[in-house]
Formats: sequence, structure tokens, C-alpha cells
Amino acid sequence: MASETIHLLHTNDVHSHLENWPRIQRFLLDQQAQDVQCLTFDIGDAIDRLHPLTDATMGKGNVALMNAVHYDAVTIGNNEGLVLPHEAMATLYEQANFDVVVSNLKTLPDLTQPAWAKPYKILTTTQGTRIGVLGLTAPYTLTYPALGWQPEPVDATIDRLLPVLQAQADVVILLSHLGLPTDEELAEKYPIDVIIGAHTHHLLEHGKMVNGTLLAAAGRYGNHVGEIILTLENHQVTAQTARVTPTYEMAEADDDFQMIHGWLQTGKTLLKKQVITQIPRDISADEQSYDALRALKAYFGVSIAMVSTGMFVDDLPAGVLSDYELLESMPHAINPMLMTLTGADIVQMLSEITDQQARLATLAIKGSGFRGKAFGYLRFNGLDHDAKGQIWLAGEKLVLDQTYQIATLDHYKWLPFFPVIQQAPVDIAQSLLLRELMAQYYRTKYQKV
Repeated sequence: MASETIHLLHTNDVHSHLENWPRIQRFLLDQQAQDVQCLTFDIGDAIDRLHPLTDATMGKGNVALMNAVHYDAVTIGNNEGLVLPHEAMATLYEQANFDVVVSNLKTLPDLTQPAWAKPYKILTTTQGTRIGVLGLTAPYTLTYPALGWQPEPVDATIDRLLPVLQAQADVVILLSHLGLPTDEELAEKYPIDVIIGAHTHHLLEHGKMVNGTLLAAAGRYGNHVGEIILTLENHQVTAQTARVTPTYEMAEADDDFQMIHGWLQTGKTLLKKQVITQIPRDISADEQSYDALRALKAYFGVSIAMVSTGMFVDDLPAGVLSDYELLESMPHAINPMLMTLTGADIVQMLSEITDQQARLATLAIKGSGFRGKAFGYLRFNGLDHDAKGQIWLAGEKLVLDQTYQIATLDHYKWLPFFPVIQQAPVDIAQSLLLRELMAQYYRTKYQKV
């Protein structure tokens, strides 16, 4: 019988943590050099606009770094697909030397496969084993269409493409930016050999077997790199193992710090060239929250706004205001949102806020686009209480069965803290980040240089 060993390397959810990249690159290249039958994958969210180089290049700086490690295929996460504008996403991989595999995302309005991605890929080993690769990204149906993309349901995509791969391949691998619970469900339902996961930042140090499928994942931020060993007989998998290697255990070189610092400085220099205006005095992080309330009201043309103080991290210093200063104060992948609530909903929302505000003030938040330190305090413009507890909206007494619109941020819809907001009808300005809104506001307020 013909025996074969295939070595898979994988990264996921690096989120532009380039402080780990020199070690990761060296490790991947060393592993590839040691094993001719080695395949390398990334499972999405490699890019995050919190890093100056990523923000300044709209992710193309990350792709240039990824080119150096010879990925065989990558898929995308929400930080590629949802945080980059459609035009930037359409050109992101123009210089990539690897294939992007996204099986469940189509271009609107004609529902065609994006020109920058393949629906699947077939790789062939030196011994002739054919490996079919699918790539699935989290199908955010509420937000993707606003950017010109249409996600397809996960099960429908697998039902359509898995038979195609089974007819052409001996081994099926799924690059899944769907999260661990979904990966476990898919393993129970479908005969997939390996699911390499991401999105929920889970770390499976030795993998996990579910119904004959090996699940693997390497955590987040480039803190680990994953490895999978497949043993095959006559092109069929007979054994599979997984492990991860912590980045801190990887070899370090003398010039690593210079490389990391250089990427930061390059991004900073590029962003500082993007001048917004001149501000006559320092604008504190606290004052920025009040400015954001006014900016949100003006953008949506409504009389009520809500924002949390934790959105603003640093003061804006007097003098030239550029994209760099706004990135430092507002690094989030968070968008303006208009929500529609009844008066009764607003009463319930304020109750939810009051019950949690003391805890939220210092609560460290991770995910849902937030890149700051703590949630902070919720502030309003156009909503007040009087001494008797009466709620006033834009100077008028609240009416329980009347409908109101409140300008705010989509972050609050994705968090589990405010059920009323989670259930509310919303309109999200998906192509505009908070800091981009504030750039417009300050440019208008102080006039561009």
C-alpha cells in the first residue's frame, strides 16, 4: 500500500499583530524547507485596521508580508470583508502570490463569484493525492449587502460544493472563519476530513475529533501557529494529529524589532500625510464623545444621539490633525448606525443601561469591532430626564407608542448588554468607520488646511 504524510501549517486571526510576524514568517519558512509535502493556509482576519500600516494601505501592506511565506490558500474573515470598503476589497489581493478561497460570498447585484476569490481549490501532492479546499466566512447577512456582497448560507454552500469536491479530491479541507460551535456542527453533519477554524479565537492545542473530522485552530493575534499531520494509505486519511507552537518559543533575530518598528513608522508616515484640518487646541478624549454625538446627529439628520465614552482613547493634540491621530484615538472597526425605537423601547433601554452602567464603566471589551480599553459611560444628546423622572426627547415629552430615531454606533447592536437594541430595526452606515465620520466633522468644523 502507498503510504504518505502531509504536513499542514495554519494561521488565523492575526489581526495585524505584526509584532509577532517576524517569528511567524521565520517559523513557516523553516517548516516548509524541512518538508517538501507541506501546505500552508490562513483562515482569515489576518488584516485589522487598528495597525497604521494596515489602515494606510487598506490591507495591501499585510498582503505583501503574507506573500513572503508562500500560502497555498487563504480565506477571509469579517475584518477583511466587512471593514474594508468594496473597492478596497476588490483590489486587496491584486499582488497576492496565493489563492483566496471564499465559497459563500457573491458580488451584488449579479451574484457572481468575486473576481479576487475562487469558490474552491484542488491541490495535488507529490504522490498524486488530490486535496480539495473550501473556504467559508461568517455570513453577516445584515451588513454584507450594504458593501455590495451577498453571503450565502453555510449549509447550502456545502451542500452545493461538497459533492463537487468529493468527485475531484481524495481529501477535503475546510478553511472555516465561522467559529468553533459552527465547526462542531458541520463536523457532525458532513464528511469533511479537516476543518481549520477561526473567528471565535479558539485555541485547540491538540485538535479535536468530532465524528471523524479533525478540528484545528491556532487562537488569535499570531500567538500560536498550528500544525496538522495527515497520514494516508492509498490517498485516504488513516490518521490525523494537530498541535500548536507558541510564538514565544520561535526563533528571534536581532533585526526583528527594527522590522516591527519600521512597519509602524511606515504606516504612521503615510497616515500623517492624510491631513484633515488644523485644530486650535487639544481636544480631550472626553470632549470627543460630545463631538461624536453632534456628528452622529448631523450625519443621520436626527435630533437624538447616543455614544459611549470608551470609544475615545487618546486626546487629539493641537495643530495638524491627520488620519494618524484619529486612528490612535478611535482604532475601532465600528460604524455609525441609526436605530428606530418606540417610546416604550427607550424606557426599557434606559433601564438596561442604568442596571449595568456601573459595571460597564470599567468593563474591558474585546471584539464586536472594539479596539479600546473599557466600555465607559453612555452619553446622550437630545435625551434628558427632569426631576420627576420624565423623559424628554428633543424637548418633547416621551410618548410610549410614538416612534423615535436615535443615531448611535453598530457596536451596541452586537453586544449582549442591550436586548432592546439587538432587536431594533437599524440602518448601518457600513462603509463609514467612526473615525472617518469624525474626520468629516472636524474638517467641516475647523476647515481643511
